[in-house]
Amino acid sequence: MECPDKSAFVEERIDRILTQYRESPNLLSIIRQDLEQIADAVIETCEIPSKFDILDAVGDQLTIIGRQLGWPRCHCICVPVPVFGFSCGVTTPNQPIVGLCEGGVWADCQEAGTGDICLDDDETYRRFLLARRYQVRQLWDIDSLSAAAQHLWGDMATVTSLGGARVAVSPGRTLTTLEQIMLPVAFRVLPLAPGITPYISLQTGKVFGFGAGWGGLCEGASWLCPEPIDPYLCN
Repeated sequence: MECPDKSAFVEERIDRILTQYRESPNLLSIIRQDLEQIADAVIETCEIPSKFDILDAVGDQLTIIGRQLGWPRCHCICVPVPVFGFSCGVTTPNQPIVGLCEGGVWADCQEAGTGDICLDDDETYRRFLLARRYQVRQLWDIDSLSAAAQHLWGDMATVTSLGGARVAVSPGRTLTTLEQIMLPVAFRVLPLAPGITPYISLQTGKVFGFGAGWGGLCEGASWLCPEPIDPYLCN
């Protein structure tokens, strides 16, 4: 909606004053002053919706949008404790495996802790809210899941159906340390249908396969080896 021009707003209403009252400059002055104050309020109110556009809202306005979408800025996450061991090629972000002198503990000797992570950066928070829209609307199709993943990590993000109610999500690029910490929150906001088991692939580049969109045998493609991820698991 286009907001009114203040001068036009005032003059249009001044023109409605009956002729017999136009001969009193004092009365016109009082009416004009009151109309200008009303015009200021109308214009300020008119501009409010534009401050709550998910694409460019900032600060408290973006926080309010997130609240309406049921997605606050702060989330409680599990903080995995690395354990000592040897990787057999099958690992999980919920249970990092480290070497002998890398600060790990024996498995089952220490439970993972919990902590809060807050999406204070507006642009980061905005990406999560854009993904949240698909979840709120219960758009469980793979195209919606792919679009939500691309909001989170960029155009290189992909989604691959593994069959058997399993799906692999790949950011398609190397994640920053902060993005790796936020992975549990990211998988909570993705539109994963009830009953679907999520996997994550941290591989970059094309996945080997046949047909459009896959990497060929001699194109540097790699096998798809996703890992299961549970965004709520604390051990």
